[in-house]
Amino acid sequence: MTLTERGAMPANLVWGKGFRMEETTTPLGEPYQHVLGIDGGLEMISWSSVAEMESLAEQHGVNKEIWPTYRDCEIESEVPLEDAMRRSTELRTALEAIDPRVVDGNYWLSFVWRLLREGNAFFIMV
Repeated sequence: MTLTERGAMPANLVWGKGFRMEETTTPLGEPYQHVLGIDGGLEMISWSSVAEMESLAEQHGVNKEIWPTYRDCEIESEVPLEDAMRRSTELRTALEAIDPRVVDGNYWLSFVWRLLREGNAFFIMV
C-alpha cells in the first residue's frame, strides 16, 4: 500500500470559477505548467479525508465515480480540466439530494458543497 493509499500523503484540492494554465519555473529552472483556479484557491487535504467524504456521500446515494478526483495525476497539466468541470456540475446536482445535516457534519464535504453552491468547480489530485 502506497503513502497515497494510506492517506498519509496530502492531496491538492484546486477550486475556482474555472481553471487556467500558467507557465512557471521550478526551483531548478525548468518550465512547469501550473493550474490555477480562477477566483479560487488551493487547499491541502489528506487522502483519508477525501476517502471519508466520498464514502459518506456514497452512503447517501452519490456515486464515487462522479467525484473530480484524479489519484493518478501527479502533474497538474495532466488533469483533464473539462472533465473536472463536468464532474463538478454532476456532483453539485447529486449533493443537493443529501440531507444538509449530513453534509454539515463533515468539514470537507461541507467545504466542497459550499464551493459548488457558489458556482465553483474543483478537482483533487496528488
